[in-house]
Amino acid sequence: MDDPTIFVIVFALLFTSVPVTVAIIQAIQRHKANTSARRPQQQQAQPERKHRINSRYELKAPTFKQGGMANIWLARDRTSGRKCIIKTPRRGTTMDNVYLDKLRQEAAFLKRLQHPNIVTYLDDFYYKGEFHLVLELVTGEPIMSSSPRTSAGEQKLLTWAGQALDALAYIHAAGIVHRDVNPKNIMLSGNGGIKLIDFGTAKSLESMKKDTVKTDPFTQIANKGFDIPELFIGGESDQRCDLCGLAQTCIYLLTLRQPNDLCTELIRTNWPRSYTEAGKVADYMISAGISARTSRCLAQAIMFSPGSRFASAAAMRSALLSANECEVKEVGVSK
Repeated sequence: MDDPTIFVIVFALLFTSVPVTVAIIQAIQRHKANTSARRPQQQQAQPERKHRINSRYELKAPTFKQGGMANIWLARDRTSGRKCIIKTPRRGTTMDNVYLDKLRQEAAFLKRLQHPNIVTYLDDFYYKGEFHLVLELVTGEPIMSSSPRTSAGEQKLLTWAGQALDALAYIHAAGIVHRDVNPKNIMLSGNGGIKLIDFGTAKSLESMKKDTVKTDPFTQIANKGFDIPELFIGGESDQRCDLCGLAQTCIYLLTLRQPNDLCTELIRTNWPRSYTEAGKVADYMISAGISARTSRCLAQAIMFSPGSRFASAAAMRSALLSANECEVKEVGVSK
């Protein structure tokens, strides 16, 4: 073992094997990293599971959507074979009881309504102690995502607005106020019409007149860019808040501008507080190629004071769609 040649050979072997070993280890680590990077994508596509509930409905998991107050599931009625959605109250917050009450109230309202432009109530029940609301499945998309880069066009918009105003006139006559009319809650159905959905924050017109309404956590409703003054900052409210919400939706679809932001740019406030300010909003829409009639009607319908808007859905519909001259006399156009 005193021969130095042996030590030289051993050292040489060790010297050459270390880089090889390091390279092998690095290759293994890279392979593991690539595998772990791909794994979450594979895990995202969770297998669809089906559960039978209430001996009648086949519910698909995971949830289809999670809203602010409810979870929404795709389902199938095994009796009729009809596809539907099932809403259950959102759980795990301090608002659990409020969300349950709101969903039960939504069921009570929709059970009374039957209109081609309102989502159809099908059933409600308790299953394993949880409330379930069954509604028709509207095949389509929210009107907000129908034309994210291109204006909907005035004629198409007026057709949708006419249907929405018919639906609002119907629910107002039933003593119900939707209170959350915005582009996310109007669906384009498969036949080209619209459906008003999500009555989770709706109220009876009678309850809105009582003092107890002030204790309701949903008295004030915020929709960034589409805030309705009396629902956002508080104050007396009635069916005219729905007309404001619809007008804001129309302005967005025609201009691709969120109405509160547009008003702030034009008149330095979220809503026109005078007919002069409303006229400036109308001027902007006219300059964008929208007719004077439509521009003036929509500008009046978003005014800060409910008393300055149209008194009813029927009056707003007449102003927008009648063959007569526009009824909005007060909102002028700057010369």
